[in-house]
Amino acid sequence: MVVKNHIFAFLVLTACKPQSQGAGTQSGGPAMVVSVSSDGRFALSSHQDNRIVLWDLERREKSLISENANIYSAYFVRGTGLFLWQDLEEVVHIQGVDGKKLDSYPHFATYGHVLSSDLNNYVSSDANWNLFHGRGDAIKPIKQDGRSPSFSGAGKLLNLNVSSGGNLLLSSGWGSQSSDQRSIATDSPIKPEQIFSDFSGVVLWELPSGRPLYKLPGNSAKTTATLRPDGKYVVGGSENGIGFVWRTDTGEEVNRLASLFHGVWTKDTSDDPDKWYDKTGLIPTPADLNSKQTAILALRFIDQQHYLRFLAYSPYAVLYHIDNPLPLKYLFLGRDPLPAVRDYPRNAAMDTAPEAGILVMGQQYGGGIIVYRYDAETQELEKVWVADRAD
Repeated sequence: MVVKNHIFAFLVLTACKPQSQGAGTQSGGPAMVVSVSSDGRFALSSHQDNRIVLWDLERREKSLISENANIYSAYFVRGTGLFLWQDLEEVVHIQGVDGKKLDSYPHFATYGHVLSSDLNNYVSSDANWNLFHGRGDAIKPIKQDGRSPSFSGAGKLLNLNVSSGGNLLLSSGWGSQSSDQRSIATDSPIKPEQIFSDFSGVVLWELPSGRPLYKLPGNSAKTTATLRPDGKYVVGGSENGIGFVWRTDTGEEVNRLASLFHGVWTKDTSDDPDKWYDKTGLIPTPADLNSKQTAILALRFIDQQHYLRFLAYSPYAVLYHIDNPLPLKYLFLGRDPLPAVRDYPRNAAMDTAPEAGILVMGQQYGGGIIVYRYDAETQELEKVWVADRAD
């Protein structure tokens, strides 16, 4: 099935082919996926109207790559000037920011894919969150253990990250206490006869073998996770507002993110709710943030030591240090235009270049992007470019 435009209603997926947008259109379909080059110079976006756009963030220019593209296929290969995208004939293209095409090959319709910087590890997801390594005759399943949860059922992509060294793959989709806490030794990721997946939460995999290393438990429902640029830590969280940091070498939990309104969970099991959380060092929330806006939409590192937590339905990014479960700062993203923070189907419509301190987000309405620069000294985000603004 070709991946085209998808509109979610009550988490039921309906497919339709939208009308094509002209190359000169200033604001077309919203960005579904945004990917940023490691040097922060370029961004690539795939849109609901089947466009792929390459943005030159320094020159503040854009190039239309295709109007016939898979809306979930934009991906920059880390540490290179190469990017991936897939057309509606299900052909994957690898090309450079200089316009030169390096390779192309037929593949199934991808719902997210990644490629290691040495170009040796290509991993892709299908609509049922099955994971495959390689292409053509060399393709092999990594995860193929059920059709639920899936893209259509969960209303989000299976989020994928590959480490800069290309030896680690991180996947995150739907957290489940029962399956996430079971030992990898008792569950196989290859069980096509199953209905319910045992590997749909936050899972760290070895590449190129595809062997599962760790299930990283604690999240529930829609779940997202990200790797630190050096591959040493994973940060994951879910729509219940709970998040964690783990080590990738041991799978050990480093900390559990504090509640934005209550503080650090004390693990106290008494009947006294005042003992359940410790508010020591907890900074106040913004006046316009309420307790219903704590769901974690996405997580991204903004430098080697700090990461951003994006809140569903709220234009704030919460800044954390990798060693501290308490939030350090609330960074206002702005409402004019509003960034893409309202839809889990678009929780990949944001990306960072931690080495350059660049954040790029799709706009909630229209087909433009918003570019921010992070100042490591002041720990502030500056909005530096609003491209193709929807009026």
